[in-house]
Amino acid sequence: MIRIAKIGYQYVNIGGIDINREGTGDYLFLFFRTPTEVWMGDGYQVFPENTYFLYQKGMPQRYRKLNGHYINDWIHFDIEPYDNYFENLGIPFQTPMHLHDSRGISEMISDLFMEYFDVGQQHEIIMDQKANVMFHKFSDMYQFSQDNGARLTNYRMKLFEMRKKIQNYEYCPKGVKEIAELLNISTPYLQHIYKEFFGTTITKDIIYGRIEHAVHLLSETEYSVTEIARMCGYENLEHFSRQFKKMKGCPPSGYRR
Repeated sequence: MIRIAKIGYQYVNIGGIDINREGTGDYLFLFFRTPTEVWMGDGYQVFPENTYFLYQKGMPQRYRKLNGHYINDWIHFDIEPYDNYFENLGIPFQTPMHLHDSRGISEMISDLFMEYFDVGQQHEIIMDQKANVMFHKFSDMYQFSQDNGARLTNYRMKLFEMRKKIQNYEYCPKGVKEIAELLNISTPYLQHIYKEFFGTTITKDIIYGRIEHAVHLLSETEYSVTEIARMCGYENLEHFSRQFKKMKGCPPSGYRR
């Protein structure tokens, strides 16, 4: 179980900070929101903002910013049993770690921070689960950042937002080419990275968004099947019916009945 001892989120140290501890008896996970000097064994090295750092239990903790305000997130915690938790996740100790996009982890730290001040019979279990999910997510994002450049990571975030809109039918592209042109990349490359990111094709996601929107219209409105087909981007009623039946097991008219 992961037990959080103390936590800070967007914590502001007025005028700077100079931490020099021989160890605190627990693990320390840091997110530097401002450039930070960290002692790396043979001297201080400056790491830029948006750097993560994980101190192993018992290791000296030495980091500082001597001029100007210092802002960071920090989590003091312990894990019992440990069972090579971070080694199995591929998260290194005493190593600067960078994500090309930190929003997801930052939101999770914020959520954990809010839960820390809550109470309830399930509070410790909730804290454990949220921290565990955060570190697993960090592992995935860190590995992705290690294996891919900032440009590819940027595409991933854009496609992630676009995928949500497609599946919620907030955005209904005419086809893959339209999305490729928006991202200024080739259609084959878009298809390749989309499959790599999400494990499915972009065409399947577009169809999914259209059919789910059709389900909503069939259930909640009086539009005819032909009208619904057009509203969902289908010019051919037969094609619409065929794709609908493939996904839902019956034709649109049967679904409405």
